[in-house]
Amino acid sequence: MKHTLTKLGIAFLLSLFLSWVLLSFPRILLPLDNKLHDLMFLFRGELPKNDTVLIVDIDNKSLAQVGQWPWSRNTIAQLINNLTDAQAGVIGLDMVFAEPDKSSPHLLKTKFPSIQQNLPNYDKILAHTLQHTPVIGGFVFTDETTSEQVIPLIPATFIESGIKNSHVIQESNGIVTNIPILQNALYSSGFFMIKHNEGGVIRSVPLVSKYKQILFPSLAFEMLRIHSGAKKVYIVGDEHGAAFIKMGQHIIPTDNKGEFFVNFRGPKKHFKYISALDILNKNFNPKDIQDKFILIGTSAPGLKDLRYIAYDSTFPGVEVHANVIDNILARDFIQKPYESKLYNLLILWILIFFLMWLFHTLTSWLILPVSLLLFSIMVIAFYKTLFTYGLSLNFILPIIAFLSTLILSIGLDYFLASKQREVAKRILGKKVSSAVMQHLLAHANEGLIEPKETEVTIFFSDIRDFTSISEQIGSPKKLIEMLNIYMTPMTNIVIKHQGTIDKFIGDSIMAYWNAPVPVANHADAALASAIEQIELLHKINIEIYKKYKLRIEIGIGLHTGVVTAGDMGSEGRSDYTIIGDNVNLASRIEGLTRIYGVDILITEAIYMQLKNNYKTRPIDIVEVKGKTKAVKIYEVLTDFSAIDDKELTMYNQALKLFQSQDIVTAYKLFNELNRVYNSTLYTYYTKRCQYYIDNPTHS
Repeated sequence: MKHTLTKLGIAFLLSLFLSWVLLSFPRILLPLDNKLHDLMFLFRGELPKNDTVLIVDIDNKSLAQVGQWPWSRNTIAQLINNLTDAQAGVIGLDMVFAEPDKSSPHLLKTKFPSIQQNLPNYDKILAHTLQHTPVIGGFVFTDETTSEQVIPLIPATFIESGIKNSHVIQESNGIVTNIPILQNALYSSGFFMIKHNEGGVIRSVPLVSKYKQILFPSLAFEMLRIHSGAKKVYIVGDEHGAAFIKMGQHIIPTDNKGEFFVNFRGPKKHFKYISALDILNKNFNPKDIQDKFILIGTSAPGLKDLRYIAYDSTFPGVEVHANVIDNILARDFIQKPYESKLYNLLILWILIFFLMWLFHTLTSWLILPVSLLLFSIMVIAFYKTLFTYGLSLNFILPIIAFLSTLILSIGLDYFLASKQREVAKRILGKKVSSAVMQHLLAHANEGLIEPKETEVTIFFSDIRDFTSISEQIGSPKKLIEMLNIYMTPMTNIVIKHQGTIDKFIGDSIMAYWNAPVPVANHADAALASAIEQIELLHKINIEIYKKYKLRIEIGIGLHTGVVTAGDMGSEGRSDYTIIGDNVNLASRIEGLTRIYGVDILITEAIYMQLKNNYKTRPIDIVEVKGKTKAVKIYEVLTDFSAIDDKELTMYNQALKLFQSQDIVTAYKLFNELNRVYNSTLYTYYTKRCQYYIDNPTHS
């Protein structure tokens, strides 16, 4: 009791201190927390590629052939026209034309007034192209005040809803747009300003920004808006700022500043790139362009549009826009809501108190492996939270809490370790066979045991009408005593026949044979265990009846098949487990024993592997949920369920008639069997026959 109170006090003080750090100095741990987020992306790796967005790349090959940047506006117009001819969906320009084209031939008239003929004006040519193509232009916000520019006209209404503190949304002092003739020709525009986050790494980008109290969309966002046809965009929030953006059917989470956390798909060149030179030369497949989001930008190092992301230190800026578009279309978001501080505090307090309690209950030799297991679970939980549930929470603070709690707990638990170790070993020995225990302990220092596919025989047993039995007994203590009377010898029988107890699920037992150590004739061993349990149950019922005035019945289902057997990603565990469709099938076979009123049901898979002779009879061919192929099942007859040869012959004949759809004759035989032998199985088949007689189309 004294140690418990001491640990609770330490847990409280540690939680209080770390909460104060989180609330008072949130930015102290931010760089390290960001690094951990970046590591999560690296650990996840590149996601499968898709062709939603295509990037037309002004690459080194294009620059070498066409010439250095900037290219003439006539060339840009030709590039856009070729894309439009290929039926591009929406085209976005990751560039701004802030000055007139100095290479335009019409400028020669300024130098040589004697020239009479009309010379091409490349800016007008590009403007004409922009007026007749689905192009979204680019512009840039700046922190410095700029000279008067043409304000981009966005053909949509941007509405702030519920935001009481609108100043949190980024607002710029200056703007750099395209020259008037081009800006006015564009149907719409979007800014492509990308700011680096902590450590120079891009993790989030603004979807909206303000200039002169007017909201403007980013290039990627405006391309999506044009594609969706939305005329109104709502920036929804509360007193803290923005929370999400509603655009048509899209609900896009943001932080309170309206910034979007980018769920980067992978390193550079994740999306399909086509060289701008190939577009100009029409050396491409039009199907690669048709109906796609097209971004025109550059990956050339000399044009200095390379960024730093978790995956890559030379990531083309144009591909940031591609990731944003893909994220929103796929609704694959990562959000860092303002309330995340509350989530972090909740996780922090629960984690510290849970760990302090857990380390207090563990023996000293288990603390390290369990800590590694829990740390792995914690990392996996954060990983799942980030990529499955799309929530970016504080990683580093729980890790600090974990390590602090671990160190403090080890110091306090040192003197209790030896005794607790022995208790744990005794518990371990009761749950699994000694062979399994020794095998797992021998591998305890080797980390995770690699899961592997192996053939096993799976065993499920269950007490019938357990709810009714619980009500009859009444007292929870007596119910547990009764279960122990039943479970203990049944467990011993499984272990005696070289089986492994996987788990106890209430009144059910799950076990398996042939893993982790091979068991010769494992199908026979499992069935021998099942038969012995049925035979022993009659003796157990004598004791149970004396104490509780009731008897119990059980059903056992057995199936042989390939499963995945192993430690399943947990370090420091004391037993194996198995997973797979065949496990589910074995469980469902056990459930069928109630319907047919039999003690033991086996599948054809185990029936074909049996080496010894058993008295069996076919029961049915069933369609099991999750399986496309029907499964043939058999009853194994024991000394307590044996039937004479006459009954067996008559039953086999009735079943054969039923399966050949001679329902009327089968009904007569099953009805006679039920009259003479009064069996749940025969009652069941009699009712089925009657149903098909009454509903002949269903047969």
